Amino acid sequence: MTYGSYSRPASVVENYKQIEADLMKAAELLPLFTDYSSENYGRPHKDAALAYMAKTNLYWAQYDAARYAEVVKYADAVTNSGSGRALINTGNPSQDYRELHSNLNNWTSEYIWSVNSGVDKGSILTGVMLENKGWGKYNGWGYYTPSEGLYNEFEDGDARKAVTILNFGDDFTFFGEARRYQSENSLSGFQFNKYMYEFQFENPIGTYLNSNGDDPSTIYNVPLMRYAEVLLMKAEALIMDGKNGDAPLNMVRERAGLPTITNATMVDLKHERRVELAGEFANRHFDLVRWGDAAATYSQPIYGRIYADRSNPDSPYTSEIVWPTRNFDASYMNVWPIPSTVIESSGIPQNKGW
Repeated sequence: MTYGSYSRPASVVENYKQIEADLMKAAELLPLFTDYSSENYGRPHKDAALAYMAKTNLYWAQYDAARYAEVVKYADAVTNSGSGRALINTGNPSQDYRELHSNLNNWTSEYIWSVNSGVDKGSILTGVMLENKGWGKYNGWGYYTPSEGLYNEFEDGDARKAVTILNFGDDFTFFGEARRYQSENSLSGFQFNKYMYEFQFENPIGTYLNSNGDDPSTIYNVPLMRYAEVLLMKAEALIMDGKNGDAPLNMVRERAGLPTITNATMVDLKHERRVELAGEFANRHFDLVRWGDAAATYSQPIYGRIYADRSNPDSPYTSEIVWPTRNFDASYMNVWPIPSTVIESSGIPQNKGW
């Protein structure tokens, strides 16, 4: 039964216009994060509205190239808002990127919008990415493992690699114990390390971790939008607009301990987004869709490392397909199907092809 009616916009551009109007009003009304007292941390603020304005225009630019200039405008508005937005960069790449992904930086200059989390609520992504059953210490779920392709995407000398991914034999600390990574459960032979900082401490349950392993949040606010992404959006918009995007792109690279790039291309930009934002809520799938790369990417299988003895961190491995090729038909898969409950309650027709 249909309970309501809904008139579909003539174009997705109409949706972007509505989002733009909403975000412009939010940016007008909201205070800066730095104007909040600590008890109000986690509430919406001006920089978040401006950053998502930049992101809205980046998607909108698929249909109107004039929007690239708006991406730059709103990215610069974040930079110049007065709240002191900046990358966490003390000149020590390994430490900076490690501590960036921890509770130490929940409310600092790089985190523009994140999931306010704690020992009793928040994002469960931290535990979802943890080794299944957590080596007998915690109820990790073992989902969302990195691929060998992602592991190999990192350049030599990139400090982000070790912080992002655990590879067999890598040293790490878990529940106060020095360990070398191995997994009897990982589909790919890797694990995301990005969200592991709070698991290093001895007896962390109830202080750093949720005591309920079925709701495995930590005191780390999982990021939804970081200043690094704002810089990469600006770089992409400049490159796509036929201008030079080196400056914002190289700020991100320099923090990772990498040399600068001259006359960066979209190939460089796509690489940088992949390694900087790996395992985060940064819309990797929709990046592939808007770039027109989804069909080619999904037509390739995903490889992992299958170890002869998964209990032994020194065990030899073979690279094997762990996820088969997928079909992506851009004639209708650029959008998701609309849930049937939404169709029933709104009267909106299903997206074409679904």
